[in-house]
Amino acid sequence: MRCKSLTAMLLIGVAASQAQADPRFLAPGDLLPESGVGVTDPMVFFPDMRFPMESGPAYANSSAALIGGRNGPEGDSCDPSNYSYPWRDNFCEYRRMDLAVCGAGGHMGQDLRPATCEKGVHWTVAATDGVVSHIGRFAVTVQSPDGALHRYIHLDMDSVTLNPLDRVKQGDRIGTVSNGWLSEIPIHLHYDIRQPVQIGDAVHALFLPPYSSLVAAYEKLD
Repeated sequence: MRCKSLTAMLLIGVAASQAQADPRFLAPGDLLPESGVGVTDPMVFFPDMRFPMESGPAYANSSAALIGGRNGPEGDSCDPSNYSYPWRDNFCEYRRMDLAVCGAGGHMGQDLRPATCEKGVHWTVAATDGVVSHIGRFAVTVQSPDGALHRYIHLDMDSVTLNPLDRVKQGDRIGTVSNGWLSEIPIHLHYDIRQPVQIGDAVHALFLPPYSSLVAAYEKLD
């Protein structure tokens, strides 16, 4: 497995950082109040990735802390306010997980709602070329040539026709967005990226903040 040095990743990220000037996108790390402590650095760690949904619009926000979510106000998770701009980061949102880059632990990726609140309609696609490294009960993982693991969770698994070790090209269909999980949850794609990073003499697989990379990729859909 190839990995990147931490220094190299920081340099790439700095070069690709983008100002959050578009009103459709709140700044990275600007989580909902009292929902966690976000990562405010605007580094675009994956400048060449494709947006992981086939088409827009799509809405990045919290599936858990908004209307109809398990920690949000009561109501229908299909509420129009959940399907509206601006985008909001939810990497490091409070969860029972210990992440190296989240000081208080937390959510390891970004929640993305599709254009409409419909299961099994909106396609996710490969963000990069790669190989299908794992197919689980609710998720597909694709490993890119640089070793990064791109994971797509809460899919309608009946729509997935891939098999482990299949090769995919950037933009190939993965599966449709749904709400597959152990309990009822809002319809959304959970997307995360785990990158092997060399720190000193050791290699660590770290979940990296995907928000700024997703913003950059989404803007290319326009």
